[in-house]
Amino acid sequence: MAQTDTSSPNWLTALVRRSGRWSPPDWVFLPASVVVTAALIVLAFNLRPGTVEPEISDSQFVMEAEALAQLIPGPGTRFELTYGPAGEPLARLSATASFEAAGLLSAGVGAALPAEWEANAIGRIVRFEVEAQAAQDSDVDQIRLGYFTVGHGDSERTLRPVSRGWSTTGICYQISASAQPNGAEWLGIWPGDAGDGQGVLVRSIRLTLEPEGETLAQCEARLTES
Repeated sequence: MAQTDTSSPNWLTALVRRSGRWSPPDWVFLPASVVVTAALIVLAFNLRPGTVEPEISDSQFVMEAEALAQLIPGPGTRFELTYGPAGEPLARLSATASFEAAGLLSAGVGAALPAEWEANAIGRIVRFEVEAQAAQDSDVDQIRLGYFTVGHGDSERTLRPVSRGWSTTGICYQISASAQPNGAEWLGIWPGDAGDGQGVLVRSIRLTLEPEGETLAQCEARLTES
């Protein structure tokens, strides 16, 4: 009698078993990621039990408090959800490889953006802001911020300062008018170029779509004001 082969799990079970934290595998951060990869990312997010979702509107995407648990470390980086002195949730980010060695293979610690955000952002200027500080035992004084529309252009991996006190820093990026929603839009933070494991704390991450018709200069002026 023929027997059913149960020794090899199907591809979905294999994905879930490899993902560990219910997050997608490291190769999703490669610039050559394709639509199938993005579909697996969405599936992995949906399988996470008990998660708090980011706040999303037509013009803003906000990750703070328990929603920071949705962050995913790419190759060469680490992430953990920790808590401040008042019990507030904080994301602790660190790099275990230098940006020079691993930066081209990884978005850093990142977050996948939902399809409705992608559709609203086409042709618009995005203001990407992070409220951050160096961890108490850390000498990190700069982080890199990047915005990725895989297959339709990415921002520069821009260096921005952090200090021992909380401050907000950010970048502005013009998304191409020819971009298409493909489930592969990301934000990324590289927490220190040296890759020596020193930490950066993040309290909030905010994306804002600038009003239509405004310029990068106007967006950057708002960054200065913050």
